[in-house]
Amino acid sequence: MQEKELAELGIKEGCSVYLFLGDDLDRLQAAENAMIHRVENPDMADLNIARLNGQTDALDELVKNIGLFPFGVEKRLVIYTDPLVRIHEKKELERWQKIVENVPPTTILVLLFPTIMVKKNKEWMWKSYADHHWFEQWAARKEDGYCFKEFRIPSQWELPARVIQMAEKEGGTIEKRAAEELARLAAGDTLLIRQEVKKLCTFANGERTISVEDVHLLCSAIPEEDVFAMVDAFALGDAPRALHHLKLMFANQDYARVFPMIVRQFRLLLLVKEALQEGPASAVAEKLHESNFVVQKIIPQSKRFTMEELEHIYHALYDMDGDVKRGNITPEVGLELIFFENTGNTMLQE
Repeated sequence: MQEKELAELGIKEGCSVYLFLGDDLDRLQAAENAMIHRVENPDMADLNIARLNGQTDALDELVKNIGLFPFGVEKRLVIYTDPLVRIHEKKELERWQKIVENVPPTTILVLLFPTIMVKKNKEWMWKSYADHHWFEQWAARKEDGYCFKEFRIPSQWELPARVIQMAEKEGGTIEKRAAEELARLAAGDTLLIRQEVKKLCTFANGERTISVEDVHLLCSAIPEEDVFAMVDAFALGDAPRALHHLKLMFANQDYARVFPMIVRQFRLLLLVKEALQEGPASAVAEKLHESNFVVQKIIPQSKRFTMEELEHIYHALYDMDGDVKRGNITPEVGLELIFFENTGNTMLQE
């Protein structure tokens, strides 16, 4: 990887602790992979790279792994994902900070924070900051041996350029209209975009430019109409009909594809609701960098929810996703609970 790419990912020489945070999962993954590739002697990688997750690994496991000596290389690498997810007590926070701030010189620690934007005290911020009031200031500190980088999903206006860049990296080219269509279908899911771009480049085989027809042929999508119909039913208090549309989506796509579409829809509802409070409807699309067509469809939906209801649903979706990934609940049951909690209806058997 070239030095320019490493710099864009926030990677530089002399850092012993890296903190990567954001909702652009593709860039988070790229940063993680770049750190792994920097470990010398790949034959010894299994002995010198440890992967931990805050949802399952306690601080004692982190202490043990950062204290191990490297084998055949100068430094070992410890990657710790969601490192604050179970840290809440003051004593735990102080211990966490002490561990992270005193990483031995034989170890590089990478802290990965996949997170989303939430609204707190009338301000949008990363949920990691909202959950831990001290964390934003701590994360952004400037000192030697510490590197911090935020990765934010590009807006719908910016995503096509990202698609074109991905295609070029895969050795292919893609028409601007095709890039716009893929960005629209993927609804901000940068990992999915990466996957689809690789598929398209393999299909075109470097012999021609990827077209809109190629995108329609190879890239599966959840019709936006299904998502709108589901949210419409939800907004009208018709949970059974909302679940009917949800089941249709799950019948054609897996959870990893459906869930980001739902989250994006409710985040857009929140943003549109907020923008309408601050200015005319005609200015919303430009302010949010979204297509006017999408915004005009969302405006009537946003008026059927209160701001408090939307914030509650958005937070509930994020919490549910954590439960799904930990295996505590199935996606269908989790979404049913959110629907019926917020509509007060009783489920109808189909």
